[in-house]
Amino acid sequence: MFNLNAKIKVYDTVKLVPTPKFYEFTYVKKVEISSSYESLTDTASFEMPKKVFTNASGFKQSGTANLVGKQGSEKSIRDFFKLESFVEIHLGYDGEYKPAFRGYVTAVKGDSPVTIECEDMMYALKKVKAVDDGDAQHSDDNLNAIATNPTLNEEKFNPKQFFEKRVKQLGLPIKINALDEDMGNLLINRNHSIAQVFEMLKNKGIYTYFKIEKAVPVLTITNNPQHHSAAELGSFINRNFIQSPIAGALVKKLINKGLDLLSSQLDNAMNNFGGDLFPGKARFRFHYNIINDNLTVLQEATRNTRIRVEKYFPNSNTPIHVEMGDPNGQLFKTYVLHDNETELPKNVTAYKKKALETASELYQYAALRAMENKPNGLEGYFETFGEPFVRPTDKVVLENNKDDDKNGTFQVKKVERSYGDGGYRQKIYLGRRVEVM
Repeated sequence: MFNLNAKIKVYDTVKLVPTPKFYEFTYVKKVEISSSYESLTDTASFEMPKKVFTNASGFKQSGTANLVGKQGSEKSIRDFFKLESFVEIHLGYDGEYKPAFRGYVTAVKGDSPVTIECEDMMYALKKVKAVDDGDAQHSDDNLNAIATNPTLNEEKFNPKQFFEKRVKQLGLPIKINALDEDMGNLLINRNHSIAQVFEMLKNKGIYTYFKIEKAVPVLTITNNPQHHSAAELGSFINRNFIQSPIAGALVKKLINKGLDLLSSQLDNAMNNFGGDLFPGKARFRFHYNIINDNLTVLQEATRNTRIRVEKYFPNSNTPIHVEMGDPNGQLFKTYVLHDNETELPKNVTAYKKKALETASELYQYAALRAMENKPNGLEGYFETFGEPFVRPTDKVVLENNKDDDKNGTFQVKKVERSYGDGGYRQKIYLGRRVEVM
């Protein structure tokens, strides 16, 4: 029998930046955490007693006051957990802890017990403007005679460059792992927060979420949240390639050439932080450490859909476009890209070459988005214990099921954790089957 243990640290904050001062609680009645790469914000709630006793008076600049049920000065739990306090929740067994949540207090409710609700680090990015518009008004316009442009046209928008520069100015305890790709022009409303720009990017197939790691959370901005390999993309394109006047054998050759370059980019994106990372893979066996499951099998062929990607150039009103999926399937979504600098060649031969190169790029773009809508794997969840520790986008290996379709390696979409009188549990929601190449 393993012994449960929990540890909650609460920090004062200055402009949402945690200070070195914190209190540490070694008792919590109940914890619930929900984490998914598909939602912008992870949430947590936990229950604490109305009153606590401190066994240390005060705390040092870099120290803690341990709060437990021993004799000492009596304090209200509300003295410690206040709106926008920074919180770390660590859970585990037999004296070992793993960080399960980091974020901010958004509400303190109830009387006995007191329920404390939290949002992850995305809370801070909801409160900060995406663009620093201090110089939006012209310096010579002292009378404000000229209206300020409500939007900023960010040319050659690159998520990595844009967000690393903006987020690092805030001084938050996070790391950034962002897509390094030129997305063309992007109009950003000057009143939009950083989080609202993330919502805009989601419409373009780019996901943003905080991934919990050993030291600090990692702000992840990616068009590949389920970590598809270049080989998997190539295999998917072959299965879902829709023939068109511009898409033929030569385009496939260009796609394969592009995938070779893409492979190293995908590998580098997954190995940025070395020793700060959790393993990212766990093994589970039915009838052993899987308590119960609510899993159903999904086959790629059952989703009769297609997507379209269009790219416009400044000297043409007709886009170069590709489609991917089922030729007669329902059009699920159209993605529109703009290149406002490069003009299409007027020479016929040069135009065809440019069109083929563009089509091959669009197929890679389309494949990453289409794979989200044509899954081949499992749907639903299984319930297990608090260990092995699993997070969204991790891989899990399932074994020992009588149904072979439920055995194999699958990607994690969502994790719900619960801790309390009923023990420490994880509900792990699964997605695609990871192809073994």
